[in-house]
Amino acid sequence: MNHDLSNDIQEDFDAITRQIRALQSSQDELSSSIRNLQVRAARIQNQKAAVSRIPSDVLSMIFEECRHLNPQWSGVLFVLRQSPIEVRLSHVSSHWREVALTSPSLWSSIHYPFAHKEGSLIEYLKRSDRSLLDVYIGPWRQHPQIENVLTNIILPHLPRFRQLVLDAVSRETLASLLATFRNVSAPALTRLRVMCRGPISTAGPIASAKLFTKGAPLLSDVRLDSVAVILPKTQASTLHFYSPPGPPFPLTREKLFRAVSAFPSLRRLHVKSAIELNSATPVPPICLPLLSELVVHGLAVSTGIRIFDVISTPNIESLYLVDMNSSAISAIHRFMTQSYPKAFQSLRTLRYIRCEFSEDVDIHFLRATPDISQLLIPVDKTNYLIRMLVNSDKQAAIHGCAPLWPELRTVTLHTPGYCAQVAGAGGVPGDEPSPTMNLLQELVTGRKMLGRPLGKLCFKGPNAGPFANEFHWGLNRVKEFVPIEVVFCQIPALLQDGGQEYDWAVIAESYGLQLRQFLQQVQGIRQQLATILPPNFSFEPLRRRVDSPA
Repeated sequence: MNHDLSNDIQEDFDAITRQIRALQSSQDELSSSIRNLQVRAARIQNQKAAVSRIPSDVLSMIFEECRHLNPQWSGVLFVLRQSPIEVRLSHVSSHWREVALTSPSLWSSIHYPFAHKEGSLIEYLKRSDRSLLDVYIGPWRQHPQIENVLTNIILPHLPRFRQLVLDAVSRETLASLLATFRNVSAPALTRLRVMCRGPISTAGPIASAKLFTKGAPLLSDVRLDSVAVILPKTQASTLHFYSPPGPPFPLTREKLFRAVSAFPSLRRLHVKSAIELNSATPVPPICLPLLSELVVHGLAVSTGIRIFDVISTPNIESLYLVDMNSSAISAIHRFMTQSYPKAFQSLRTLRYIRCEFSEDVDIHFLRATPDISQLLIPVDKTNYLIRMLVNSDKQAAIHGCAPLWPELRTVTLHTPGYCAQVAGAGGVPGDEPSPTMNLLQELVTGRKMLGRPLGKLCFKGPNAGPFANEFHWGLNRVKEFVPIEVVFCQIPALLQDGGQEYDWAVIAESYGLQLRQFLQQVQGIRQQLATILPPNFSFEPLRRRVDSPA
């Protein structure tokens, strides 16, 4: 009896267990069906959204614009453990990933060795397909492994390079990096930047180096850090020489001659690095007949050299002089006066950025540059150049002849150093106009009397508003009018008037600067931790844990 009862109980238990398993299996099937339906519903819902109906070609253009937002930060994302924007865009949805992976230009920016390690570098080169590449190499340190990657992985793609930035931490590493690109050709390269932004302990000029001896026919824009890079004959129209941080290391005249001689079609030349005063061997002036824009910084002539003894520019149209003292300005004015009428007859634009003037400004300088139409000058306590221009206008009115600089139409005044008078009721000065305002008013009225009225006066600087208000008040008192433009900007923004532009080279420098700052911070933290950690402590296990996927 008891045996039969036990069998019945076991059969009931087995039956219930089977039912539970069947129901659990049905539940799993239902859950799976529900999940599949939910995924289908979510996809349908996503397809109804406006963002999902964007055509693939438009979406690709949007991705490209996203990639260009704050590009200088792209190199330090690895420090913050963040993926680049192109990677994050490819992880949003299957459609976005398909569009991202089929947009080669999205993967065309290469930053080695910090932003892209060997694995991601290979994947980027693969996804970029045959599109042109923008390559940033550096900050470069000599190491066998990264040199091997550069030689075997990056260099074979040199025919696709559109832009190349070489950033070294020392003159020794710069020499080794430049040697890698010596006996090669760059058929698609249009922009080249060579930087040496690390500490330079060895005195003397940075050694010159030959690049792309097999040709770089499309090269159009070259920016160099006080290093004479010898290129093959090129049709490049823009050349900049920068001064690296730290004490100046002048370019020798011989190396400068060899470097610039490769640019017979040069149209824009910016000289911001020092040039040696004397040369061991005679060096003729560099003749640049097509040059239209020349920017010379005070550091370039700080050795006492006269810039036009080095460079011959007979057809120059725009001359920018930046951060020069009165003696350097006077020397340039004297040379331009002595060159009349053989040179500077095409000069239209003359800009003085943070320059000083002496009272010996020669009236013959105005006669030697007759076609000036745009003038930029800082406002100071003396205003010698404006004063001389006003006096020459008065003489022209007395003798009934045309004024000097008869084509002058636009005058821009940098006002950071000017202190406006105390304003009274109504926001106007409480007393007579200042000598500076009287001088400007005389310039406006004199030009109008001579039949050569100014087309525009532009005031630029952090205090341009008060300056313009004071000028307006004085001009209204004499019932005169001239079109005025007021530009409120801080002093760094005034650098744009000296030829500095926010372009690809500035972005490259910002990238290198941000990266170096982060690396210095990391190094500082390590040094602080080294004082409290055990001597045998290693960061490697911690780094592996951080890098391991969740």
